[in-house]
Amino acid sequence: MYDSGIKAKDFLDALDQEADISIDIPRDSMLRWLSTVEQFVYTEVLKEYVRTTVDLTSIPVDVIRLDTLPVPPGAAIPVYDDVIRVYGEEGQELRKSGAVAGYEFPDYDLYYADYNGGLVLHTRIEQSKVTIIYRIRPEIKITDNQAVLNVALPVEYLDMAGAKIRGEAYKIANEDGLAAKWLADYNQQVENFKVWAVSRNERYGL
Repeated sequence: MYDSGIKAKDFLDALDQEADISIDIPRDSMLRWLSTVEQFVYTEVLKEYVRTTVDLTSIPVDVIRLDTLPVPPGAAIPVYDDVIRVYGEEGQELRKSGAVAGYEFPDYDLYYADYNGGLVLHTRIEQSKVTIIYRIRPEIKITDNQAVLNVALPVEYLDMAGAKIRGEAYKIANEDGLAAKWLADYNQQVENFKVWAVSRNERYGL
């Protein structure tokens, strides 16, 4: 993940001082808007994945708790949508499915969510281990961690998050002209970021 080196709190404090907004904007709202930008970037644009192998002999049933998967500092606990691929011990790929498919298609190796933070495995032959490839996303920014977690964006694209936050803030303040200006700027920066990300992903073979 990218690390701007700037604490979320410091970033938002600076925006507070720069923006000329007629009303006080709750910090929780600003943190939510910042997290919206970060989550969008890492789920829809960047391809930041990690791989881990899980020993199935150490768990009583074939349900892997997603909150036990390792993540780097500052990353969120994976959820089902973060799972990109699952491979059996012989390298065969398990298909993503639903719980019903496990009974309707017993001849397939499958995985699905139990909607309780678990990844359920349904395989034709018992596996001793599986390899999971999953997406890395920043931890959601909240009041309790804003002074600890850095903004997880490239430094050169911090203004993208700033434009989003300013636009949403002006919208709350009913300053529609300024809101439209900043949100249009945000949308343009997102498009620029997508172009940059394509070349970046190609460069790193992602």
